[in-house]
Amino acid sequence: MRKTAVSIKGDQFYINGEPTYKGRIWNGKKIEGLLMNSRMVQGIFDDLNAETVSRWAYSDTKKWDPERNTREFVAAMPQ
Repeated sequence: MRKTAVSIKGDQFYINGEPTYKGRIWNGKKIEGLLMNSRMVQGIFDDLNAETVSRWAYSDTKKWDPERNTREFVAAMPQ
């Protein structure tokens, strides 16, 4: 059975011991070790569980706000 091993060394991602996009450059920039296709769905969510929702409360309001979370996430995407 074949297994894939993903690891991080410093600020680079590796798959089966090799950096992603090994030796590659895009638009004059090194892309080795990057993940070009990231899943950002985890950045927008709502916690409907009454036992855990307090974990995500904002320090300024002491409440969780999924709409605010989404707005702030989308605003930060260009960075």
